Amino acid sequence: MNCSICHRPHGGAKNLPFLCAVDARNRLYESRVEVAQALIQNEEAEQEAGRVADAHAAHAGLACEEQLARDRTSQIIAQADRLRAEVASARTEIGAMKKSIASRKSDSTSISSDASARRARQLEEIERGTQRNKFRWNRSADTMAATRAFLCEEAARLYGLRQVKKGNTKRYEIGGVEIVELHAMNNVSPELVSTSLAHIAHILVLASSYLAIRLPAEITLPHRDYPRPTVFSLVSSYRHGDIPFPGSTDGSAVPSGTVGGHTGHIPRPRPLFIDKPLATLAKEDPPAYSLFLEGVALLAYDIAWACCSQGVSFGDKDSYEDMSNMGQNLWRLLIGDQVHRRSVEPTFPASLHPSGSSPRDEENSEMVKPKTMIGRWSHGTTHSFLGGAEGVELTRNFKVLSPLKLVDRLKKRLSSETPMLEWETIEDHEIEDGFEDGVLVRGQGSGRSRVEAGAESIMTVGGAGSENGNPTRGIGNSGWTKVKTR
Repeated sequence: MNCSICHRPHGGAKNLPFLCAVDARNRLYESRVEVAQALIQNEEAEQEAGRVADAHAAHAGLACEEQLARDRTSQIIAQADRLRAEVASARTEIGAMKKSIASRKSDSTSISSDASARRARQLEEIERGTQRNKFRWNRSADTMAATRAFLCEEAARLYGLRQVKKGNTKRYEIGGVEIVELHAMNNVSPELVSTSLAHIAHILVLASSYLAIRLPAEITLPHRDYPRPTVFSLVSSYRHGDIPFPGSTDGSAVPSGTVGGHTGHIPRPRPLFIDKPLATLAKEDPPAYSLFLEGVALLAYDIAWACCSQGVSFGDKDSYEDMSNMGQNLWRLLIGDQVHRRSVEPTFPASLHPSGSSPRDEENSEMVKPKTMIGRWSHGTTHSFLGGAEGVELTRNFKVLSPLKLVDRLKKRLSSETPMLEWETIEDHEIEDGFEDGVLVRGQGSGRSRVEAGAESIMTVGGAGSENGNPTRGIGNSGWTKVKTR
């Protein structure tokens, strides 16, 4: 068929130029068919490649799952092997335990026949060892107590503490100085009073150190910047730091410690010394007089407490006379009681195993009935500790006059025996001269000293001119006249 435009046949010469659109379309038709075929082939190739990729991915997933399954299987096998080994080990241990239990049962069965006797024998050995240790402990405590008592006695004897008998009266000396009686301090010089109290305080502190006891009222001995002894009250004792000497004005002596955790209160120690006669001190400085009497009362209380803590009797605990007799109580504590005990019974038995008694009986007798001696009870050892139950019970029975009651009675006693300073006595041969000078006199024997006569009260002077119990009157004006102003 020819083209309707150029009248060329279809499929004419291809090398000829085309003259119309039909020729151009006919020229491109074959190429378009080839492109369509290539696209179809490409799509088929892509589909085939996708199928191959999907198959490869599925194969890789299956391989991974297979590897995971293999790993899990190997773990399960290893766990199973470990469990089998543990089961085998447990069976072995169970077998060993069964054998041990069987052996114990056989042993228990074999010794069950004599178990009670064996147990009794073991208990007896333990009790014997315990009693032996207690016995040795008690013996060691007795030895320590005897050593303490020996040290106290030797220290007291070296210090010059002794008892001097004059007829029916007894007086006591320490350091070559007579121990003053509390109710007679008005007639004693202040130097003698201070020296006597200083010696007593020193030997008492030394004895308390040997006995390892803490006195209820703390005593401070002289030391640097503290020239004389003092004593603290029961409440303030052992609850303070460094305290300056009473009356010290040195600013460097301010105490560095506190009292009860409070810096506002500083305890005031009671002096154990005086610089003036007691009657003069009472008249010129009543506060110092009261503090001195409190210190003396606390010192006497310490001595009485030490006697009670060591089992030393000093008479009636409610008696002012027995409490205030510091010389006698101190001598009994350090020397007298030990001399008496040595004369009555020995400190230790003659032998550890006396005839007719067993060691156990001896141990029981020593433990049940310990000997009471100086140095047994103390604050320094666990054995016979004063802070323990028995020690507290021992000190709880310490019922004596308190320091305040002792001070009150001491004040009354001293005030009743204070000499009248505005009266003066003279001897018999001075009576006539006394009339001329206008001095109050009374008849008395020449054997009386001025101190002894001055210690009597005004009410007893009027009848003091008696001889052999018969009252007599002095020469002129009934033995009385007015005191001349001196």
